[in-house]
Amino acid sequence: MGHEMRMGPDGILRVKFIGFLDREDAEAYINDYNSYVAGASPDKPLHALADARGMTKMSSAARKTIIETFNRSDARIGKTAVVGASRYLRVLTSFILKAVGRDNIRLFATEEEALPWLGQER
Repeated sequence: MGHEMRMGPDGILRVKFIGFLDREDAEAYINDYNSYVAGASPDKPLHALADARGMTKMSSAARKTIIETFNRSDARIGKTAVVGASRYLRVLTSFILKAVGRDNIRLFATEEEALPWLGQER
């Protein structure tokens, strides 16, 4: 499956990653994510909360797909908080952040820690 996605009542997109993420899973995630980005604007960007507790690993093809997608600037994309990332995923996320050059993604231990940061601009 790879992921589950839904819009929260607070206007923050909730994403839950599940198991091993391969290229097909990454492409499905990006397609779903882009459908929410389409409804956002620079004045009201899309903020997301990604729950990585259920994610085990990510293939190199999935990493490449995600980097290629998020390596472009889009004012409709707001902050992304990643919660519950394992040590492996923290290192992987740091690598992806350097590759895409985004400074609006942060890692948190819990959702309770992440939500105030996501809501700063709301």
